[in-house]
Amino acid sequence: MPNKAFTSALGLLLLFIASWLMGCRAERFYNEKNTLAFSQDTVWFDTVFTRKPGSTYPISVTKIVSIKNPENLPVKANFTLAGGAQSQFRVSIDGESGIEFRGIEIGAKDSVFIFVQCKLEPNNTTLPVIVLDSLQSEINGEFKNTKLAAYGWDANYYHDTIFDQNITWTDNGKPYVIVGYMGVTQGTTMTMNPGVQVFASAQSSIYIGGTLNINGNASKRVSIRGDKPVWETQFLANQWGGIHFLVGSTNNNIQYADITNATIGVRVDSLPVNGNDNLVMNSTRIQYCGQACMLGITAHIKAMNCLFADAGSYTFLGLLGGNYNFNHCTFAEYSGISARNDGHFAVTNTLRNGNGTLLKHAPLSCAMNNSIVFGYNKEELEIDQTNLSPFVFDLENNLLKSQNPNSILTKPNTLNKDPKFVDTDRGNYHIDSTSAAYKKAATFGTPVTTDILGKTRKSLPDLGCYEKLP
Repeated sequence: MPNKAFTSALGLLLLFIASWLMGCRAERFYNEKNTLAFSQDTVWFDTVFTRKPGSTYPISVTKIVSIKNPENLPVKANFTLAGGAQSQFRVSIDGESGIEFRGIEIGAKDSVFIFVQCKLEPNNTTLPVIVLDSLQSEINGEFKNTKLAAYGWDANYYHDTIFDQNITWTDNGKPYVIVGYMGVTQGTTMTMNPGVQVFASAQSSIYIGGTLNINGNASKRVSIRGDKPVWETQFLANQWGGIHFLVGSTNNNIQYADITNATIGVRVDSLPVNGNDNLVMNSTRIQYCGQACMLGITAHIKAMNCLFADAGSYTFLGLLGGNYNFNHCTFAEYSGISARNDGHFAVTNTLRNGNGTLLKHAPLSCAMNNSIVFGYNKEELEIDQTNLSPFVFDLENNLLKSQNPNSILTKPNTLNKDPKFVDTDRGNYHIDSTSAAYKKAATFGTPVTTDILGKTRKSLPDLGCYEKLP
């Protein structure tokens, strides 16, 4: 049996060896070279609205940078936001936010993710101004920089605003940003002049009890869309609620406008009591809407040279009757925003519950000429009618994706011939000279001499809203 002196000496020896091994491990365990591989050398935010006075709104989308350690040993790195506490950028690493991060361990062949946002201060100019900073990484005195960049754009903000006096928006330099709801009371007119740009935040809607005049022109269109003014979100639906014309709203006019990224782009409720049109639209695009581009509920709508495209369910839905007139319009649905089995152009003189039981009915009249209705389904016309109210479906000289359900089409139309849209993946519904819509238009009433872009149409015009010019 070992004596106590031997045991004590052995213990001291083992303790010394363990300490020595730990010391060696500390020297060998971490790589000391800054060979970190960043997924990008610049974090770019494109355009972000500057801060609304007295508010933290808006904050940008979050960008993610991955940093990989390519070595066979772990590393310990330090990260510093160069702008410090005054920086307009926010950084989060390993769930912690701050301006300096020390001793961040990245395992061998492993990665860490950095989350970056920006909240920009007003710059008191009409054009976007670039804001710069950098994120610095350091390992044993070796440094690397990742640039942070954003364009900050000052805006005119309206938060939960109801107008009860006439209002005109004229600023085509600074955009108008709607936070929450915005409304126009009965007897009040809101006008948007050429070049105005409107951005609506999530859950925002524009309610019109009086009258809305959107007066864009071919060179200065009016734009209304979700409040992320960057390229990658331009195809994203459901960013805001849409424009809702309430019961009693009349004499509304929309021309040369682009209305995008809503849940329901434009909704019109109830026929006007004085017999005037609820809404007249000309050369307007409504696109990338989560449920419907245009919804009319017993409404009176006229549209010419308009594009209704890429909606979750309907490019147009005429519900519970109404009066609708379309000339040189394009209705197209290829987006795949949501799965659908029904046609995206739908009209009905009924209102039914979820079980299909008839609740109400009202007269419907729908006329369409020189237009295109196309999509990926075999049948893109959705018809529901009851004989309890008049149902007039007068379509002539259109290009339609349809099997002519119940022989509803009684006048000459072209069925199931390819319109040859330029790029349905990117929502480009121009046609080319091989299209079945090329030079196929006829005259119904006053000739339509221009297209949605204001271009002069040929002597033999094309169907739809876009004119193919040489």
